[in-house]
Amino acid sequence: MSRVKGRTDDMMIIRGVNVFPSEIERVLLQQPGVTPHYQIHRIQRAGLDALELHIELETGTVAEDLKRIICHAMKTECLISVDLVCHPPYGLPRSEGKAVRIIDRRTASEKKFV
Repeated sequence: MSRVKGRTDDMMIIRGVNVFPSEIERVLLQQPGVTPHYQIHRIQRAGLDALELHIELETGTVAEDLKRIICHAMKTECLISVDLVCHPPYGLPRSEGKAVRIIDRRTASEKKFV
């Protein structure tokens, strides 16, 4: 009997690849210079779902070097391409309760429910 890991309702399909936010988080948190504060923005590009990953840098981190490394890691480990947006320390919103990690910026007509 096989089991599904993770919550299936959290799974996203990005250009035909099934990806869980926990996979993205795992890859992201392995990178030095990145804080544990990030957001995944679901967007539409050329009629297909895409991801824009917003990360927060630690003080003194060079964004351009890190962008190349993270984009490569996402491609090789999660099999997806992402647009990476770097924010300075404390540049992403904080919440008192549960952190908002996934933001769906697609319009209602762009969302496809399976």
